[in-house]
Amino acid sequence: MNISTLFVKQKNTLDFERLAMATVTPKLYILQYDYVDNVLEKRAPYREAHLAVFGKQVQSGNVILGGAIDHPPTGAIMIFRNLTPDDIEQVVQQDPYVANGIVTKYTIKPYIAVAGDPLLKDDLVKI
Repeated sequence: MNISTLFVKQKNTLDFERLAMATVTPKLYILQYDYVDNVLEKRAPYREAHLAVFGKQVQSGNVILGGAIDHPPTGAIMIFRNLTPDDIEQVVQQDPYVANGIVTKYTIKPYIAVAGDPLLKDDLVKI
């Protein structure tokens, strides 16, 4: 059964129970950063090196999408593929924004994507 069928059958709780209980292996992870106040000024000395760290991940095919949240930025989100949470943690530790206090908090969470552009079909979880 696909996800669209589950959403169409909203009155059938069995379908939602099946979705909730499905054991899936995440194919993607979200890295979320929270930034210090006045990040635009404070990040300037580290921006080029920060972009280089994530540029390598983009070139390797490990980052699908990434960028700032809000305007002015209050944080950032990166969507990773092909890496484990431990691998992503290693990337985070290389980031000058983390080393220099621009990032005040970060989380790495599984992202169970079930719908998206056909170009991302290999990254979507089939439920």
